Amino acid sequence: MPTQDEINTPAPSVVYSTLASARRRLVLTELLGQNQSISVSDLAETIASEESDSDPRRIHAQLHHSHLPKLEDAGFAVVKDGHVTLASHRDTIEPYLVLAERFDSLRD
Repeated sequence: MPTQDEINTPAPSVVYSTLASARRRLVLTELLGQNQSISVSDLAETIASEESDSDPRRIHAQLHHSHLPKLEDAGFAVVKDGHVTLASHRDTIEPYLVLAERFDSLRD
């Protein structure tokens, strides 16, 4: 019989679909490195610095309308008053991010 923790853990299909976007992986990696919330504007600036030829304003809009709602729906992030905080499932997210990073580095 599954434990309460196992029931609250997102299904692998939710994790995979959420982490399918490189930008969402960047957001989660940034949040995992923080012990506090980060503003959406600062997050957009950080992502723009990681990606060449990226406009922070466009990234901000994409975060607001697409990526952050997906992360919230998965239960990975909370967005409130223009700030993003890692919600829960840190132990679930980290191994998937490590795996995705290894795969990305092999493709480069």
